[in-house]
Amino acid sequence: MAGTVRWAGLVRNVMVGREGLDRDTLLGAVEAAGGRDPRSLLTTGNVTFDASPDEVDAITLRLEDAVSAVLGRREVVAVRSLEHLADLLATDPFAGLDPGAWAMEVSFLRHDAAPIDPALIGDAGRTRVLDVRALELVTARPPTGGNRPHGNVLLQRGTGLPATARGWGTLERIVARG
Repeated sequence: MAGTVRWAGLVRNVMVGREGLDRDTLLGAVEAAGGRDPRSLLTTGNVTFDASPDEVDAITLRLEDAVSAVLGRREVVAVRSLEHLADLLATDPFAGLDPGAWAMEVSFLRHDAAPIDPALIGDAGRTRVLDVRALELVTARPPTGGNRPHGNVLLQRGTGLPATARGWGTLERIVARG
């Protein structure tokens, strides 16, 4: 299909296999929402699918509705093209950081949210804010100790919107397996 893009849908706050949201249910929800060739990746609510850019808004809303019907609560689905994620990975914001000493994460807002105002992120404590993108916050946190807020906390506090996060390695696997 002309204009088809491969998308990643990052479902907030779910583990596939829990609360009635098994892999087949999630894939069926993506397909019923209009996503073509859906694939489930890992267990944290990661899916990929094909759709044209003008279909993504409607597919995202229908997928959020379907997940809500299963879970009994509304959860955000942050959708990004695999090309966008690959471009993010290519920036290598964690260069020079020891992966064993830092939790390297990206927090995402919905694709249709207003751009993040960096001034609203606030005090990050021991968490390092490495990049504030239009709809993503790239952070590195020490694995233990206090005063190391998660990127989602920083992003939600600064925007008032729900966010979902993925570790850098998870994003690498999503792009590779897309």
